[in-house]
Amino acid sequence: MNGDNLVALPEDVFALINEQKAAKVLGTRSANGDVHLINVGGAGALDPETIFIGEIFMKKTGENLKLAQKEKTKASVLVSQGFKSYEIKVSVKDHLTSGPVFDKMAGVFKSMKFDLKGLWLLKPEEVWNESPTYDAGKKMI
Repeated sequence: MNGDNLVALPEDVFALINEQKAAKVLGTRSANGDVHLINVGGAGALDPETIFIGEIFMKKTGENLKLAQKEKTKASVLVSQGFKSYEIKVSVKDHLTSGPVFDKMAGVFKSMKFDLKGLWLLKPEEVWNESPTYDAGKKMI
């Protein structure tokens, strides 16, 4: 982990993760080492150093994110649209269930008819280009 070194999402990755129509998949690891993947519609970036994932149902993933936070391990977010695809390896920054940021996001989710139970804040650690181009598999940061 980078400790206090801030990794900022490149501009095109930041724009893509905030694109509502882009597909976003969150990959976590369970206690027994199995990989668990879910499609996350309620995801984006509050700023280039903070990705958010809205917790609506998320039982197993929530447990896995708590484990990653405790063990200081990473999860991954894959964001794709068309021929653009990026993997963002993240550490767990926080899990909010109240406060101004949570309240603001709860309002956004409510307008989409979802009841926000929690808000996971994730810190980008690495960004990899996974687009089907000559840059595929290249570490961006």
